[in-house]
Amino acid sequence: MPRARFYNLAPRARSRLLRIATRQFAARGLEGASLNEILAEAGVSKGAYYYYFDDKDDLLATVLEDAADAMLARLAMPDTARLSREDFWPTVQRLVFGWAASVDLAGDLFRVAVQLTPAQRRSPRFAPVLAKAQSLYRRLVEAGRRLGCVRTDLPVDVLVRLLEANDAVLDGIFLAVHPTVTPWSLQRHTRLVFDTMRRLLAVEGPAPGRRAGNAAPRARSRRPRR
Repeated sequence: MPRARFYNLAPRARSRLLRIATRQFAARGLEGASLNEILAEAGVSKGAYYYYFDDKDDLLATVLEDAADAMLARLAMPDTARLSREDFWPTVQRLVFGWAASVDLAGDLFRVAVQLTPAQRRSPRFAPVLAKAQSLYRRLVEAGRRLGCVRTDLPVDVLVRLLEANDAVLDGIFLAVHPTVTPWSLQRHTRLVFDTMRRLLAVEGPAPGRRAGNAAPRARSRRPRR
């Protein structure tokens, strides 16, 4: 990630550098993108660049963190303190589908995100980006547990890791099967992600025909009439 002094740079200059870097990474990937070309177009000297960043990986991580901040700012986050038990899962569903609807499939940022390798996702460089998703998951899990909608047999940290693994596996399969993502395929994928998320987290209700906490009703025996 960039050094803290990067955020002392004028907002317009920061935005310009990140926008140009996003376009280069989208077109050529991390390895193919030319740092010299990015800096020349942005009007930033190499000396100034290394005053703010260690290398090109730092710039890519900053592009993604900036995008994550913008996405979270656009999402209408629910007030979890006011949710009822009946509202919880429909609210989470709207949040998940709202995120998917905000994705610009033709945009440079989407093309950058889908090029990330598993090794890059695990890299400490990208930990701040993942931490934002973890914070969102944790907030939802804790709210669901207070309302009795989310299981309590596993620690919150484990449930958050399950959600991360669920996303990583399903996204990997989805992108392998759909090299060209369409709104229709993304909607189907989002439905699968939400369904799997709910199956991982939700408290199992009583079996049909039974009351919670009670055993199955015994069949009544009838004595033959005399």
